[in-house]
Amino acid sequence: MTSFDGQTILITGAATGIGRATARKLADLGARLVIVDLDGDGAVAAAASLPGDARGYRCDVRSDADVDALRAVVLAECGGVDVLVNNAAKPPVTGPLADTDIEVWRDALDVNVLGYVRMIRAFLPHMVARGTGRIVNTASGLALLPDPPTRFMGPYIASKGAQLAMSYAFAHALEDTGVTLSVFCPGLTATSDRPGGPPPAGVGAPTLDDFRRGVPARRARPATADHAAQTFVDGLLSGEFLTCSQEGYHSDLVDFASANLDPYSIVRQAQAEAA
Repeated sequence: MTSFDGQTILITGAATGIGRATARKLADLGARLVIVDLDGDGAVAAAASLPGDARGYRCDVRSDADVDALRAVVLAECGGVDVLVNNAAKPPVTGPLADTDIEVWRDALDVNVLGYVRMIRAFLPHMVARGTGRIVNTASGLALLPDPPTRFMGPYIASKGAQLAMSYAFAHALEDTGVTLSVFCPGLTATSDRPGGPPPAGVGAPTLDDFRRGVPARRARPATADHAAQTFVDGLLSGEFLTCSQEGYHSDLVDFASANLDPYSIVRQAQAEAA
């Protein structure tokens, strides 16, 4: 009997990348997976690739109607959700901050923050009624350690920081309900759809060298999606509040705090390590 036998785990944004790799590991541990993605065909295909009972559904987490419909079908067909993993995200790279359209900022917040809130509001009441459940919000290692490439990722990093702060609030709010909440912060990860770097460069788009500049060497090496997924599952099993797949992030956080959270301290650290 594994820790996930008989449990229903819903993961958004799980048709590809870390979400799909995580679904595979949890299915292998006996969980029943509900794969949710804006790409409905991809969600169905991902579910079909898993062992055991797995289902795939299309849902746009920006849509109240879509989330309400998803809740209704999941409760009807699965009887509820034991673990909700909020993993859906907008693509991180948007280019120079001053040139990023306000709609891009709005869309990132609608998916990465309000989309998470919609999903929590949809599935939390059933968890509280049962007195048990787990919610996981996927933020980012960059929300902990804001490396220089964040200058090309304003909407993404703003939303990931909001996710982390929001998770603190929900964790306090859920005290004594039987429902727990945790955060997963993946580091730089090579996935099949985004192999460890920015998308193909267009006119004025940042290059791979732009992304590496000022980043400590160990944080510029992408891990595999399998590594990130295993780190996530290990954190879920251990009950940690925050799990991060970035190598050495504990000591890096101490250094960052000692520098009064000065983002330029990261550049100085990278320069010192390269000297």
